[in-house]
Amino acid sequence: MKVIQMSEDEAIPYLDEMEQKVLAHWAETVETSPFMTELCDGTLPMETIKTFYKNWGAFVPVINSLYMTQFYKNLWFFVSNVDLMNTFTEKVLDEFGHPEPPGHIRILISTGEALGLTQDEILITPMLPAARALTDFQRTLVSDGPIHEYWASVLWESSFGHSCNKWFKALTTHYGLTAEQADYFFKHYEADTMDHLGREAHSEVTKHVLARLFANGITERPGYPFAYCALTPVDLYRQMLDGVYAATH
Repeated sequence: MKVIQMSEDEAIPYLDEMEQKVLAHWAETVETSPFMTELCDGTLPMETIKTFYKNWGAFVPVINSLYMTQFYKNLWFFVSNVDLMNTFTEKVLDEFGHPEPPGHIRILISTGEALGLTQDEILITPMLPAARALTDFQRTLVSDGPIHEYWASVLWESSFGHSCNKWFKALTTHYGLTAEQADYFFKHYEADTMDHLGREAHSEVTKHVLARLFANGITERPGYPFAYCALTPVDLYRQMLDGVYAATH
């Protein structure tokens, strides 16, 4: 097994470079998909958008809960690095408390309802197999892997945030939603890519934690190198889009 250790000062540019690789992979993998191309030009059928949203709605509670699960599982790390607990907690407050409890789930539901979906359709529709792969990959890293694998696997938040801005513009330009109705996507563009409400962008929180982990030293287990954990969610998100597209065409 490969051990990687570097100072935090060395880790930050390494992580910035890795984040850029994720962004580039997202641009060539996700943004070129038929789903995103048609969404952005307003030709994607509403049925396809609703099907995506039902699958995404099932994913969101899982990924948010995994954030808390890995905190408990790796409590040793956070109690040994109390300065990071403030950063971590600010993200928790954002996810579960903004704009009010239960946080982003509330705006997930309100945007889904604006698309014509019920709360149950948004949150408990069984996922397509092609969409479930992303959920299960993230769950597997938290359950089976060392702490750095989960944090590597959420380096795609910045990429998703920028994609959310495209979602927001498409829904308000082509599909008749108001800015308030499409707020789920704007809030995630804001939260994932920029400092907001006195809090750091979610993508920056991830890099802070990873920089400290690299300073302590990480051990890559066979089959799960750091770059693989960081890049694979991009491919699985594209698989979700393709699966939704195929199911509705």
